[in-house]
Amino acid sequence: MLYVRRMKHVHDRLDLLDTFQKIGESGSLSKAARLLGTTQPTVSRRLLELERLLGCKLALRTTASFSLTDEGRSLLVEARDLGDRWSGLSQRLKGGQSRPEGTLRVIGPSGYGTGFLTDAVTDLRAAHPALRVELTLTDRVLDLTAWGAECWVCVGEVRDPGLVSRKLGMMERVLIATPELLRKLGPVTIARLPQLPCVGLVPYVTGNVRMLDRSGRSRMVTLDTPIQTDSLLSSYRAILNGAGIGAAAPWMCQDDLKTGRVQRVLANWWLEPIAIHVALPPGIYRPARVTAFIEALKARMSALSGFRPSS
Repeated sequence: MLYVRRMKHVHDRLDLLDTFQKIGESGSLSKAARLLGTTQPTVSRRLLELERLLGCKLALRTTASFSLTDEGRSLLVEARDLGDRWSGLSQRLKGGQSRPEGTLRVIGPSGYGTGFLTDAVTDLRAAHPALRVELTLTDRVLDLTAWGAECWVCVGEVRDPGLVSRKLGMMERVLIATPELLRKLGPVTIARLPQLPCVGLVPYVTGNVRMLDRSGRSRMVTLDTPIQTDSLLSSYRAILNGAGIGAAAPWMCQDDLKTGRVQRVLANWWLEPIAIHVALPPGIYRPARVTAFIEALKARMSALSGFRPSS
């Protein structure tokens, strides 16, 4: 009987944490109540009980506003992790694979969001209607855990040692420019490239870059980038406006190459391919929604022009 009571206490506290997670993620007691299929007074009572158990204020609420305290934001991160661990334990003990469900939070580059990244998300939702997806597009380096995200699709190496990274493959990059700009510049050679205006994409296409030719030779070139941006879309827009020679992945510029809106520059040379990774929070357990998303993303990316998937 004592064992049953203890298990009930554990279950009750897990319910309190689940309620708090819904409150923190939805941003209001009423929305959390709808998500949980209960009433707002019940949600409010659970929040007060959790605050009593922990001995601290988790949320600041008035009739007009609601926000988490520093302690509340910290607990929200822990509650998500605990919820995933509990789901993983339950899944392993049952000996089966859970279906993708819940809310998947993904962070990715803005330039990818207008293409294959959004395609992968819609593919995933079509295959798993019970799943919800929140896709945040940004070209900044973010704290994955603080954002409560489970996946970060990133260009280049993952420098945060606290994250687990999986290499999806290598993306080729070619130099392009508008025909009008190329007529003004005259013949472009690898030797002349440092003297010509280029559009910089920080931190990937700026300063010294490595160029490769068809024979496998490599050459370091210092680019002159009077215009620099950290946005892939902004960089490509500047190239289309004739602001300079710039770099783009084949999948991004292939339609404009076909119509003649842009042309290849130094057709026998290309920039060193860059790795594409997906970064994940540390931990052994991966929710089924994360695995399903990675598979959907790999399927979309494998069809991209200029992308070489990892084996």
